[in-house]
Amino acid sequence: MTPLDDVLGLIALAGYIAAIVGLAGGVTYVVIKIFPTERTPKKAESDTKPEQEKDQPSSGSSSIEQAAGSLFRRSKRGSG
Repeated sequence: MTPLDDVLGLIALAGYIAAIVGLAGGVTYVVIKIFPTERTPKKAESDTKPEQEKDQPSSGSSSIEQAAGSLFRRSKRGSG
């Protein structure tokens, strides 16, 4: 094998990778055009509380606990 064969093989490999990525991008574009998502997703049942009730911290909890509660919800299995 000559060095030219190695260079041509690397160019062919790069072209193959570019073709696969382009094909995946094209398929993704077509699927998004055929099945678009909703612009405003529907809210879950837990988000139906009025905004005033969400913003007020519960009695006896600090702001750190309130912030942590929004990130790490307690399980529904009765832990505590």
